[in-house]
Amino acid sequence: MNFIQRLGYFGFGVGLGCLIVYALLIRDRDFPAWLPEDRVLEELAVDSIIISQELGLDLTDSVLKEKILASDVLFRESVVRDKPCREYQLESEQERMRFKICDTQIELYQYQPK
Repeated sequence: MNFIQRLGYFGFGVGLGCLIVYALLIRDRDFPAWLPEDRVLEELAVDSIIISQELGLDLTDSVLKEKILASDVLFRESVVRDKPCREYQLESEQERMRFKICDTQIELYQYQPK
């Protein structure tokens, strides 16, 4: 058996293994975000958010979720290790928002338009 035949068998085995893994593990699954920024944005966009009364904002959930997904998470200005609540600073071209994520609720408590 020469090198080309062995390479063909190897390629066939790798291709068959990839198809089996795809069929058994990957197909029809909804994967969550993998990167830390995407995980934070997904967590904020999925749950309902309480807007602090001090802000006086009248935003619907859908508008707020669009603003969240269009923002970047500033981890240097966030407090992510505090227990029981973590705080995340989000920034977009139009505004800066600060969220407090606790076990039972998510609150928008600081909002600054640019």
